[in-house]
Parts: sequence; structure tokens; C-alpha cells
Amino acid sequence: MRKGLLVGLYAGVISGAAGVATAYLLGAVTGLWFSQLNWISIAVASIIANIAGAMIFAKWFQKTARPSVYYVLLAGGVTLLSSLNVLANPPADKFGVIAQPVHVVVFLLSIWLVPMWLKRGKQAQVSGTPIANNKG
Repeated sequence: MRKGLLVGLYAGVISGAAGVATAYLLGAVTGLWFSQLNWISIAVASIIANIAGAMIFAKWFQKTARPSVYYVLLAGGVTLLSSLNVLANPPADKFGVIAQPVHVVVFLLSIWLVPMWLKRGKQAQVSGTPIANNKG
């Protein structure tokens, strides 16, 4: 559980920073700036989503054979619902031009980082087979 929290926090900070960079880059290119898309809101949403996702992934890793597939489906579903909500209820005109790419960046980093980091430490524990080098 502790590892899931830490992995979620780290992945959230990294994906949040990438989301903020994406929002500012697109804002500079398009000239679209929205008070709702500030660094605090993007970072907090990314961290919360990644902590929740990492906790779910950690449980799935213990109980299923394909936790990464389920995690991609879960994260993709959450991203899709968030994006559809922005399309259906935009807080400002052209809000989706900035928000949709931010969602995609956070999603892509989450599905890459969370499974990679949580599997790395767990695989050695799960297999129970010591890794030995037969050379020399």
C-alpha cells in the first residue's frame, strides 16, 4: 500500500508537471489562457488521479494476471469521461483546445509510469527465484 501511494505521488507529480508544461506551451502558441487551467488545478488533479490509479493497480497486480491491461482501460475510461465532460460542459469558449491535450499527456504518462514502477519491485517478490548470473 505504501509503495502504491509513493508511486502514485511520483507519477502524479511528473505527469502534472508535463500537463502544466503542455497547458502553458499550448497557451503560448494559441493565445488561449483560462483561469481554471492553472498549475495548481492541473497538478492536484494529476496527483489525486495517479494515487488512486496506483492503489487500484497494486491491488490488481496481486489478484489478476493482466493488471496493466486493466489499468490502461481504467485510465483510458477516466480520461475519456473527463474529456467528454469538457466537451459537454466547457467552462469557457475553446477550453477543450487546451484541456484535451493536457488530459492525454497525463494519461500517457500515467499508463507508462505506474505499471512500470509498481511491477519493477513486485516481480522480484512474486517469482521467488533468485536471479543469478551463470557467467564467470
